[in-house]
Amino acid sequence: MKHSDWLPFCLSAVWEASRCCEAIADAFEVGDHQTKQDRSPVTIADYASQALIIARLSAQTPEVGIVAEEGADDLRNDPELVKRIAGFTSQVNPEVNEATLIDLLDLGNHPGGNGTFWTLDPIDGTKGFLRGGQYAVALALVEHGIPTLGILGCPRYEWADSGTGVVFTGGEGIPAQTWLSENATPHGIQTCADVPLEEAKLCESVESAHTAHDKSAALIETLGISKDVLRMDSQAKYAAVAHGAAAVYLRQPVKKGYREKIWDHAAGFAVIEAAGGRVTDLNGKALDFSQGQTLANNRGVLATNGPLHHATLSTVLAQTPDASRWE
Repeated sequence: MKHSDWLPFCLSAVWEASRCCEAIADAFEVGDHQTKQDRSPVTIADYASQALIIARLSAQTPEVGIVAEEGADDLRNDPELVKRIAGFTSQVNPEVNEATLIDLLDLGNHPGGNGTFWTLDPIDGTKGFLRGGQYAVALALVEHGIPTLGILGCPRYEWADSGTGVVFTGGEGIPAQTWLSENATPHGIQTCADVPLEEAKLCESVESAHTAHDKSAALIETLGISKDVLRMDSQAKYAAVAHGAAAVYLRQPVKKGYREKIWDHAAGFAVIEAAGGRVTDLNGKALDFSQGQTLANNRGVLATNGPLHHATLSTVLAQTPDASRWE
């Protein structure tokens, strides 16, 4: 089966999960919640989103394993929480209910590696979800260490005059596109490859715990790009670079020895590469998704519009002492 044949059911799965997450956010008024606890809205949304997508994937591609962020162990002795989650999922897909929820979540325990598998982050950007900001439902197909199909649902991403809620797609043989609904005509996107240097924007995480803001400021000064930094949570940053709202996405490690999770980058990687951009780690190495659940062979992430990649990478390396180069 071609990737283009898989795209329709992947789109439906991500749209279903996105709608369910927003319904949970509305029901709990998530702006009032600032912590991730056992019965918090983000916990319920994580499980609900994951179960809905796995239900679609297991029905359509039962032979392909799934590496998903959440596990079901904490639910096994908590029937009340299972009931609350299923109360939302069954409204979207009646087959995702109290009786099937845990079994579906258990299907997300593939170890990854150098084969073919799906990887899923049911809610990428927990703090964004909680504060009413950006988050993403991120699904990707990985084949022999490379994401070859990415579906990036951004339920709160504003798109021109068309309102809020966009799904970004792209991959090998699949152009980078945006979808404003499941049945809408998609629109092609591309990176801002010819943007003037002084107008090129850097995109980075809102949370300083996720990237080094001070180093980003030094990079902006040296490169001479815009000081109007675009800060947002989740893989929505990849989407911003893919359609030209930003030219550079930089994720510098803030802790020595930290390794990125594959589900935090796979979908965005596929979309940006399809849009004409480029993604490496901060040593210029290709991202290797064949090492289990983490990017064990990589340090940090740099995604760009393409033309700015070499200059940005060279500047980052020049500003980083050898002793601190994320090895």
